[in-house]
Amino acid sequence: MKNIGVYLVLIFLLVREIYSITLCFPEKYKKYETAITAAYSHFDNSQFLKFHYPQNADSYATELTTQNCDIAMTEPLFYDQNYDLFVDIDENLKTTIETRINDEEDGIIYEQLIRDLKNQNQNNAPIKALPMFMDYGILYYRSDKLDKPPRTWKDLDSIDPTIIQNDNGLKMFYVGQFSKDHEFYYNLIENVINTNEFSSIDNITNVETQRKYDVFESGSRYAINQFKNLFDYDIIDENAWNKDSEMAVNNFNNGSILMMRNWSSYLHNITTEFNKKFRGTFEKTKILYSEDKYNGEAPRAVNKGIYLTVVKPKNNLSKDDPTENNRINQSVDIISTITSKEFMKYLIQNEEFYDLPVYGSLLVPGQATGNNTAYNTAYCERIDCQFFRDIRMNHFVPAYDVFYQDEFLKKIENFYNGKAKNLFMHGRNRNDDEMTLDSVMSYFSDLFEDKYVKIGSAASIIMIIIIAIEIIITSAVAFYIIKYRNFIEIRRSSPLFLIIMLIGIILAFGGVLTYIGKPNNTICMIRPFIFVLAFGLTFFSLLLKTFRIKVIFDKVNIQVKDSFLIFYLCVLLGIELILVVIWTVFAGMKPKINSVNYDMHYYTCQNSGVVGSFIQMFLIVINGLALLYGCYLAYKVKNVYSEYNESKVIGLSIYGIVICMIILMFIVSINYLDHLTLFIIESLMIILSADIILVFMFTPKIWKLHINNISDMPYEKQMYM
Repeated sequence: MKNIGVYLVLIFLLVREIYSITLCFPEKYKKYETAITAAYSHFDNSQFLKFHYPQNADSYATELTTQNCDIAMTEPLFYDQNYDLFVDIDENLKTTIETRINDEEDGIIYEQLIRDLKNQNQNNAPIKALPMFMDYGILYYRSDKLDKPPRTWKDLDSIDPTIIQNDNGLKMFYVGQFSKDHEFYYNLIENVINTNEFSSIDNITNVETQRKYDVFESGSRYAINQFKNLFDYDIIDENAWNKDSEMAVNNFNNGSILMMRNWSSYLHNITTEFNKKFRGTFEKTKILYSEDKYNGEAPRAVNKGIYLTVVKPKNNLSKDDPTENNRINQSVDIISTITSKEFMKYLIQNEEFYDLPVYGSLLVPGQATGNNTAYNTAYCERIDCQFFRDIRMNHFVPAYDVFYQDEFLKKIENFYNGKAKNLFMHGRNRNDDEMTLDSVMSYFSDLFEDKYVKIGSAASIIMIIIIAIEIIITSAVAFYIIKYRNFIEIRRSSPLFLIIMLIGIILAFGGVLTYIGKPNNTICMIRPFIFVLAFGLTFFSLLLKTFRIKVIFDKVNIQVKDSFLIFYLCVLLGIELILVVIWTVFAGMKPKINSVNYDMHYYTCQNSGVVGSFIQMFLIVINGLALLYGCYLAYKVKNVYSEYNESKVIGLSIYGIVICMIILMFIVSINYLDHLTLFIIESLMIILSADIILVFMFTPKIWKLHINNISDMPYEKQMYM
C-alpha cells in the first residue's frame, strides 16, 4: 500500500510537470504566487501553474528561453527590444481584446495600452501580449523628516540640506534610478513631459494631443540638463546614480534615502518592509515638475503597462506542431484569464495585493449591499485608490507609444553601450579625464539638441554676408539696366525681361535665407512660393527669349512681341502658383524632423500628406521637362547669327542651370548628410545658378556700357519688336 501511495504521488507529479505552464515573473512579484494560484484555481482546476523568478534583470531575456518559460511578464521597452522572442497571439485574442476595448468603464485605457503593443518597428505589428497591471511613476518620501513633500524641482532644491547632515542614517537626498537604460528612458520621458507646455492634457481620452509631442524638441535637452544639475548640486550623488529600483527600495527602507522616485509596483515592498522599522513615517506623492517650463495644475505621470506574453520555445518548434500548438493555446487561455477584470476582482481581495489593475473601475471602493461586503474596500484602503485615480486623470497612456521613435531607442542604446556604460555600472573613473559626469551628460544632451542652421552660427553669418553682397551686386546691375534701358545694347535684349530675371535672381537669394533658423509653419508655407517664383521669373524668361529667337528665324507664325511673351510668362507662372496654392491648402509643407541615424537628425520642411508629395513631384517633373526643352532650344539656335541674337549666352545660362539642378538633386538624395552640409551645398548651388545668369547674361552688357564710351553708343527710342 505504501508503494502504491508513492507511485500515485510520482504519477501526480509527472502529470503536473507535463501539463503545467511556467510563468516567469520579476522577483518582486514572487509575493503574489499564492494569491495568483488561488485566484486562478477558481476559474480552472485542470491547469497547473509553475512560477520562475529570474534573478538577474539584465539577463531576463536569456532566462525566459533557457528556463523554458511559457508565459513572461514584460514592460513596453523590454517587449519592443525582444519582440521576436514572443509568439504572435493576435488571432487567438481578437475577440477578447474587442470585448475589453468595448467596456464602457475601462475600454478607453485598454485600447490605448493595446495600441502601445502595436507600435513596434514593424508598424501595427501583431499583438503578442495583454496588459495585466499598470505602473505609475510616483515619489516616496520620509514624512518624519519633511513637513510636506516637494512639488517642483525648485522646491526640491530649496529643502534644507541639514536634514541629511543631522541624521546619521540618511545619506542620500533624492534618488531617481537612472542607472539602467530602461529606468533612464522612463525618467527622461517623465521629466520631459513635465518641462514642456506642448499641449494641455486634461484626461486620458485626449489621445491625439498626446501624440503630437516630439522627443527631439528642446525639452529633451532641457530635461537631461536638469538631471545633470541635480548631480552638480549634490541633490543626487554619484552613488544614487548607480542605484537601480530594487536597491533604491532597500536603501529607502533602511533609512539612507530621504526621497525616491520609483514605481507604484514597489508599493508593497516599501510598505511591508518599511513599516517593520518605521511604521507610519513614509508617504507617497506625485512626481516633480519644472514650474519654470511647465505650468500645469498637476504633474503628468508616466504610466507603463505591465504585460503578459507567450514565449517562443528554445527548440524553435513551429506553431503548427501539435505539442507547441497545445502549449500556446494553454498559455493564451491562462493569459486571457489572469488579465481579466473578473480575475482581478478575486486577486485584490488578497491582503498582500498592492498593484494597480488595468481596470480603473476597480479603483473605486465598492458599496456593501445586504450581507455582501464590498470586495475592494479593504484594497482601496491599502493602496489609497483616490491617489491613483487622481494620477490617472493626468497621465500619459501610454507614454511609450507617445514617445516611441526607433531613433530615440537607438540613442538610448548607443548611449549606454558606449562610453557611459562604465560610469553607470562602476562609478566614475577618477583617473580618466574623459569619463566624467559632465562629458557623458553633455554628449547625451547633444543627441537631443534641436538641429537646424541657427541664426548667429558661423555658417549662417557667412551665408548672410554672401547673400547681402549678391543682392547688392544684383541691385546695381538692375540699376544700370533701368538707367540705360534705351541704349541699343540693352534694347536688343528686351530690358523688361532682363529686369524680370533680376527680380527672380534676388528672390532666389532671399530664398536661401529661409533655410536659416528653426523652420516653422510660415517659413515652410512661403518657401515653395519663393522658389517657384524665382525659378519661373528667371528660367522661364530665358526660355521665352530663346523661344522668340527660334520662332523668328524659323519664320513660324507665332506672336513673340514683349506683350505676348509676358502673357506666356504669366500663364506658365500662374499654372505653377495655382499648383502651389493647392499644395499649401490641402497638404502643405510643415516642420518635421528628418532622422538620418541615432545621432544625426535635423529639422526640415516636409509634406504633411500624399497630395503635397504628388504636387511637389509633379512640379519637379514639369520644370525638369522645361529645363530639357530649354536645352533643346539653346542647341537649335546656337548657330543663328544676328545682332539681336543672344543664343550663345542664353544657352550657356541654361546649360549652367541644368548642371546645378542635377548636382542639387543628387546631393539632396544623399540621406546621410548632416543639416549644415546640406545647407551649405544647397545654398551654394542656388547662388551659383543665379550667378551663372548674372555672368553670362548681364556681365557682357555692363562691360560694353563701360568699356565703350556710353555717350558714343547708339541710342534707340523704338521698342524692339
